[in-house]
Amino acid sequence: MGQLRQSDICALLDFVQGCYTTCELTSYEQFVQQLINALSRLIPATHITYNEMYPLKPESHNFVNTAELATPIAAGLWEQHMNEHPVMAHVLQTDDRRAMRISDFWSQRQLHDHGLYNDFYRLYDIEDALCITVPCRRPRVIGIGWHDGRRFCERERLIADLVRPHISQALRNAKLVIELQRERQLLRQGMESSTLSGAIGCNAEGRVQFSTTVARRQLVEYFGDSHNLDHFLPMELLRWVRYQRAQVQKDHAPPVSEPLAIQKGNKRLTVRLMSDAGTNLLLLEEEFASPNMAEVAQLGLSPRESEVLGWVAQGKTNAEVAMILGMSLPTAKKHLEHIFQKLGVETRTSAVSVLLRTSARNDH
Repeated sequence: MGQLRQSDICALLDFVQGCYTTCELTSYEQFVQQLINALSRLIPATHITYNEMYPLKPESHNFVNTAELATPIAAGLWEQHMNEHPVMAHVLQTDDRRAMRISDFWSQRQLHDHGLYNDFYRLYDIEDALCITVPCRRPRVIGIGWHDGRRFCERERLIADLVRPHISQALRNAKLVIELQRERQLLRQGMESSTLSGAIGCNAEGRVQFSTTVARRQLVEYFGDSHNLDHFLPMELLRWVRYQRAQVQKDHAPPVSEPLAIQKGNKRLTVRLMSDAGTNLLLLEEEFASPNMAEVAQLGLSPRESEVLGWVAQGKTNAEVAMILGMSLPTAKKHLEHIFQKLGVETRTSAVSVLLRTSARNDH
């Protein structure tokens, strides 16, 4: 068994700390590349690889640290011979994921007798490989390898074994972080695309952590002062949040409160609070009544068209509008086409925006 040096211990601690730094990730591929760079500092080697392999096909998706192994030719040679690799065969037979070297299974002469060496490793001056694998669902095999023209020592195998569980956990963490970031981005994009719904995240002191464009517009319209809204909730809204949180804590109720409704002319803003620990999520939804005849006259719409637009403005689909108004779906679509033509717009969102602006002018 190899013995670690003081410098090895320091390098291990730095590596493990870096494994769990995932806050700046934009993709899983980016994390893998960062991992490979960190592995090169931990154990020096000419080539370092991360391979997601499918032995039954055979097929492999590779990340490497050198240009030589990044070519399609090198990737094809690896896929052709990867099932000959003695560590791969051992893992598939035993599920033993400890750090292992080619030299643990083959002598140098035996290695040179295989196509893995003659067709692939020989071209890149590889005489030994130190490999670890991480748990994943069969038939996929995820392997990480250091490859060099020298033999790897016991001390290096010990280092690889010590970092193996941290690498496994860090890969899982990275995938979860990326998935959460993508879901958050999709959620924000969906909220941004709505003309009637907004969202605000804030802490217990009312400091805004994120807000959608629609939410910022709604705060200005319903709470008046636009000063500092990108950073803090309006005081009136913050007092309501604090009161609702106090009620929830007092009653030991679930972290969902009674909504706040604010009426303004023929429009109403409903604010719902969801809270957990020190985090608050405010969901803002704007509704307005069907336009009155004066507004219809201003827009040049017929009474039936105004009804259709009114329900569209409340988020109803064409099919829902047709069912509510007792008409066929083609008829509802035809009314909407006429509305677009009269208002000079091309989308439902633009039509609703015209109606909102008309209602706002009438309020003033």
